[in-house]
Order: sequence, then structure tokens, then C-alpha cells
Amino acid sequence: MGPLTKEIPQIELRSIWQVIRMRWWIVPICLFVSAGLMFAQESDLQNSPTTITVNKIYGAKDETAGLALFGVDLDAIKEFPSFQNQLAIVRAEGPQLLLAISQDLPAVSVTRAEPQVSMLAAADGDGKQVFTVSSNGAANYAFTCSAPDRQHCDQAIDVYVQKVKKERRVAITTGLLQLETQIRSVLAISMSDQFPLQLQVDAIKQSSDSITGELAYVSEIVETSGGTVSTVKVSTYVFGLAVGLVVAILIILQLTATDDKIRSARKLQDAIYKHAYLGEIDSDYSPASSSQVAAAIIVQARALQSTKVTLLPIGMSTVIDKTLKSLESTTLTTHLALSMKSDARSMSVEELVDNTSSYVLVAHKNVSASRDVQNAIEILQRSGNQILGALLVAE
Repeated sequence: MGPLTKEIPQIELRSIWQVIRMRWWIVPICLFVSAGLMFAQESDLQNSPTTITVNKIYGAKDETAGLALFGVDLDAIKEFPSFQNQLAIVRAEGPQLLLAISQDLPAVSVTRAEPQVSMLAAADGDGKQVFTVSSNGAANYAFTCSAPDRQHCDQAIDVYVQKVKKERRVAITTGLLQLETQIRSVLAISMSDQFPLQLQVDAIKQSSDSITGELAYVSEIVETSGGTVSTVKVSTYVFGLAVGLVVAILIILQLTATDDKIRSARKLQDAIYKHAYLGEIDSDYSPASSSQVAAAIIVQARALQSTKVTLLPIGMSTVIDKTLKSLESTTLTTHLALSMKSDARSMSVEELVDNTSSYVLVAHKNVSASRDVQNAIEILQRSGNQILGALLVAE
């Protein structure tokens, strides 16, 4: 059979209804998935933030405060480079440090907030106003980073924190070394009591060896942006539902076209081709439907001059005990000898070549398959058996 003469399968409305009744869940699933896709496309799934901004605050530890106990003027300790230059170095070298670790690490901005300064006014013994400037607290460093991933921000900020620690350690140590050098120069030419100055030198030297530039974590603020879900129009949902309905219809039509189950008398007639269709016994096995089928069997048996009829179920799972009893309850057995066999594929050689009985194929609606009907017909015809026709038993 060529491609141009190949038979195109026909689709019945009843078959479509059977598929819809058995696989009704296809329609709501298609509608739900289609509407969900429309929502995802319209809103771009922005229910998760597109940008995370992390702002961490670190406090600078005052590691030279203890020198005041030994008479060292803390204002005389000048960090070198100054804290502005330290930040400049960090900002200049920080990106290279991040790039050396990973190209995915985001940029980090560093700022330093100086401690609060207050001015106090007091009267001296002569009644004059004396103003005193005092500094409260220590300087804080703020590290700010923005990225889609919080983990990358934390990693980048840690790199910058370590860099700031290193620059602070170098600057404070250099400032102490300069102060120590100045005091030693005074010791070399001073003729007065040198014990206080020598004590300061020893204290500065001991403090220089313990400088770490340590920063203490204070707090953090995390902000997200781009996380709002845009409103989806009703027309978009309607379009999505329409598309889903069309897809569901196409799936049902495809399932109907490829469905091999016998779901109607028309499907059975197509499967048996030129053989007689003997009718349908309803699901209640009513006497009326059984009598009509029995009459058709008798007519076909007479036409073929057969006195014995064997019921042959289609499919291994098909049971025809009730069918046999319903036909026996009619007057069929007064005309013909009625018996029953198992599936054609399980028949022995002796049973196939007996040829003393004519066969009636019994198909169960929604259970038996067309290919099983055709297979049974081929088996019987090859072994020289007569086929009276086929009947359909409803669910």
C-alpha cells in the first residue's frame, strides 16, 4: 500500500467523548500550565530579588590607647600614610585583589566615618572661657557591595577588610616608629632625667610589636531591589487559557487517533472488516439485547451451515462468563451447541485444527483492542476455522 493510498484513521465524536471522560485531567493541566507560563513570561518571575546590597560596618580598634599610662601623648602618634591615603590605597588595589581570586566578585566601596567631636566650654580661675575639644568613640569603616548573590558580596567585603587591616597595621606601626625615633634623638642630647623618656621608648617599642590593625564587626544592613512582581493583565490570562484549551484539544485528538481500544460498535466493525457485526449486549445483560444478539448468531450459523458455536474472548483480561450465561438464557441453545474458549493466542494445536465449531468473537467495550481482534481473526483464518462474526459487550 503506497503512501497516497494509505488509509487515514477516522475520528468519531463518540471516541473523543470517551477519551475526554477517561482523561479529563488533561484539560485542567493544560489550562494551568498555559496560564502559569503566561504569568512567568509577563512578570519575568521577579519574585526573587535581582540585586542585593550589603552594607557592613567595622569598628577600628584603638591599639595605642594604653601608651597614655606611660606618659605618651596619643595626639603625637601620626599614622603614615594617613587614613585618607590608606583608603586611597585600598580603593586602588582592591579590584586587583578581587580579580586575582575570581572574576565574579563584585566591586566594593569603602568609607570611613570619623568619631564624634565635642567642644566643652569651662571657666578658669580668672573667669575666662576655656574650650576643650574631645573625641568620642573610634572611627568606623563602612563596606558596601551590590550583587545578585549575597555570598559573592560577603567574600568581596572580606577581601577589603583584610586589606584595610594590613594598611592600618603598616600606618600605625610607622607612626609609632617615627615617634620612637624622635624620642631617642632627644635622649641622645638631653642631660636631664631620662627615665620617663626611656620608659616611653620601651612602651612604644613593645606596642609596635603587637599592632594588628584589627577591625571589629559592628553591624550590617542588607537591602534588596528588583523583587516586585509586575501585575499580569487579565487579557494575558485569557490568552493563556485559550492556548491551553487548544493544546488540550490537540492532545485529546492525538490520543483519540492513536487509541486502539474498542470504545464503540463502529470501532469494532472497522476491526473485523468484512465479517458480520452481531450486535451489542448492554452492561445489564438484559434479555432484550441478549436475544437480539442470539438471533443474529443463529442467522449467521445457518448461513454457514454450522451447528456448533464457540465464544472467543478478545484479550487475555476479557471474561465472558456473564456473556455465555446471558446467551444461554435465550433460546440460542435449542438451535446451536454453545461453548466458550480462552483467548485465541492460548489455544492449542488440537483446538485450532478441530474446525467443527464456528467462532464468535466477543469484544469488551473500553477493554479489548482492535489489534487483538485482528490478531484473533488471522489466527482462526490461518487454521481454517469459520468466523460467524463479532459481538460487543458494554461495560
